[in-house]
Amino acid sequence: MHGHFYQPPRENAWLEHVAKQASAAPYHDWNERISAECYGPNGASRILNEEQKIISIVNNYAHISFNFGPTLLSWMEMHDPATYHKVLEADAQSAAVSGHGNAIAQVYNHLIMPLANARDKETQVKWGIADFISRFGRKPEGMWLAETAVDLATLEVLAEQNIQFTILAPRQAAAVRLQADAAWKELNNESELDFSIPYICHLPSGKQITLFFYNGPISRDVAFNGLLNSGKAFADALLHAFPENNMPSRLVHIATDGETFGHHHYHGDMALAACIQFLLADPDIELLNYATYLEKYPAVAEVQIHENSSWSCVHGIERWRSDCGCSDGAHAGYDQKWRAPLRKALNWLRDQTATLYEKAMLAYTPDPWHVRNAYISVVLDRTDNTIRSFFAEQFSTVPDAATQIHIIRLLEMQRHALLMFTSCGWFFDEISRIETRQILQYADRVIQIAENELHVDMGEPFAAILSEAPSNIEKIGNGANLYLREIKPQRLTLTKVGIHHAILSLFNDVPGSFSVYNYTVESTFFEKLRAGNLILAAGRFTLVSKFTFAEQHFDYALCYLGGLHMVGGYASEMDEDVFEEMFLSARDAFRRDALQEVFSIIDKAFPDSAFSFTDVFEDEQESLMQFIMSESLHDAEKEYEQIYARTFSMMQALKRQYRKVPAILERNLFTVVNVLLKRELSSPQPNRNTLDQLADISLSWKVPLDKEDIGFAAAMRLIHLTEQLNYHVDDLHIFDIMSRILIRLNDLGIAFPKWKIQNAYFNIGRNYIGNTEFMRSLGEDAYNKWLIKCKAVGEQLQIRF
Repeated sequence: MHGHFYQPPRENAWLEHVAKQASAAPYHDWNERISAECYGPNGASRILNEEQKIISIVNNYAHISFNFGPTLLSWMEMHDPATYHKVLEADAQSAAVSGHGNAIAQVYNHLIMPLANARDKETQVKWGIADFISRFGRKPEGMWLAETAVDLATLEVLAEQNIQFTILAPRQAAAVRLQADAAWKELNNESELDFSIPYICHLPSGKQITLFFYNGPISRDVAFNGLLNSGKAFADALLHAFPENNMPSRLVHIATDGETFGHHHYHGDMALAACIQFLLADPDIELLNYATYLEKYPAVAEVQIHENSSWSCVHGIERWRSDCGCSDGAHAGYDQKWRAPLRKALNWLRDQTATLYEKAMLAYTPDPWHVRNAYISVVLDRTDNTIRSFFAEQFSTVPDAATQIHIIRLLEMQRHALLMFTSCGWFFDEISRIETRQILQYADRVIQIAENELHVDMGEPFAAILSEAPSNIEKIGNGANLYLREIKPQRLTLTKVGIHHAILSLFNDVPGSFSVYNYTVESTFFEKLRAGNLILAAGRFTLVSKFTFAEQHFDYALCYLGGLHMVGGYASEMDEDVFEEMFLSARDAFRRDALQEVFSIIDKAFPDSAFSFTDVFEDEQESLMQFIMSESLHDAEKEYEQIYARTFSMMQALKRQYRKVPAILERNLFTVVNVLLKRELSSPQPNRNTLDQLADISLSWKVPLDKEDIGFAAAMRLIHLTEQLNYHVDDLHIFDIMSRILIRLNDLGIAFPKWKIQNAYFNIGRNYIGNTEFMRSLGEDAYNKWLIKCKAVGEQLQIRF
């Protein structure tokens, strides 16, 4: 069972950070949401008994074939390291058993390989291999092609790089023969193909590669037709698919998007886990990966492929270059006439920058494209040691520092020129979707670097081609409007990064050296003064990009007046003496409460600049607003609680007498109970009596609860308590607190995210229940009390020990 786990890169092209995505709520972004729904659960999937209690937690990745997109793994390594290590562990475990790990590689950023030129094909494969080796510690034996899009030229690149196999859709097979001296049999539809054997594809170069064609009907049933509703039904479908033939082995295998198992289908990971358990229990079945199978049963049959074919477009690869009719179907009547002009514009930009890149790089190396292929080492590890090694290995004479920076920037231009072809930009039905905006952002980064490093303006001709790409939305008009009005204005500069930091410095401490996303800030001066709600801040610092080493000095002075109001200015060049004189004058005026004088001094020093809260990057805007409002919210809560304290007894009396309670007081009670419940659940040691009292009031008064926020607060507290148990496993008080919280959440009908809590609690039970040494350390009576409480809380968490 092969899972293709992949999300398109979503990082801002300048910040290298995924911004908050409202459509992914309550999660920060779609990577985080899908990781919580799919990638994480598959690393710790539940096996349930007939009472729907958890009896085992298993790592599905240890039992399936899988690939993860390199750009997704780079996000996961930073933002979900626990899941990331589950993926790596699964591959290591499977390799230890059979000598072949379950993981296979993927072309680097999921571009459609038949539509790429020869150089990009090679880089995509080499970067995918290098990324795989850096993470899994071994060379990949197989490689996944984005959308399984294939042509012979792509297979040649795979074979050249010693990739032994790839996986294709059954309709991509054009003709087969079972042995070399047999006649070729042309295939009219996928039902004529035997899925149960691998095939050798002989290539024009004389090389060969093995191709596996997955079982199409079962794969579709898993993805679209409800087969994941039952792990037993899933296993039965696989078992019934074994063909009746005389081959030395009979192989059943499927392939689908990995997100099917949990994101597209809720609890799909559990159906997969149950299916695996059924298969492992069958003595006639061997569950193995593709490389292990090939070692035991090398391919003999041969195949010819349909050139320029894929698994998600019945027209071949037209979905990524024409209005073929394939789309997600989200909007009836939308066409995709924009696809061809979009590809034309990006092809033009790729070719223009490739020519300029090659010309510029030939001054330093005879093989600019080999250098690009090798640049993946820097992409994977942007440390000084790696960069030094890169230049020492790739250049006969190590360039000076300024030239090294120039070369790095040219290579970053090429990296973004690859990213701008990520397949999802064409996959859906409208050019203004988030996926196409993302690849246009990469394109704009290419244009920006070309402007700065090569002194050419490509924005205008690029937009001219994009004007041929019609949007289905009238106010968008065409691709040029989208690019010029919405993409290019988002282009980041060092000045914008400096403004962002300057505003945040009003509310945060500023150390001497720190990072703002992928920029380093070296602060040479910072001072902040407060007078009530007023703040005066001034600073001098230098910004350096960790990726391109672009550098800019930044001076500023800023006066915060409360709310969203501020007065300030900035400059990239200011004499140190002039800055010092300005700041001392402004500080003196601020201390004298002469605000108009402060404003005048700042305006005179920085006449052509200003600050606005909209200059803060999106992620920080929300937290900054909450910080600014926090004092007012605290004051409001105190007022509400005082009213609640004064009126509650009277309200209770009115309620007992069936008299009408003033609506305004009832609303006040509702507000306060929600606040107090969240506060109590967030406290390090929730008070049992207080929690019971609040729950009783909620039930008695039918308080409309903010269940999502309360559930989140409860989940965070339960996670913390479970972590405490890891260090104080014999503390029965912790079990009591957890039990009381769980009882009251159940009484109030509040659901909460249990997954991480269950994982941690299950491990505690597995490690200590029946542990002889632990039993002896407690003594028989104490251990029995501990065991009762441990199992009781487990039952409340749907865990059966």
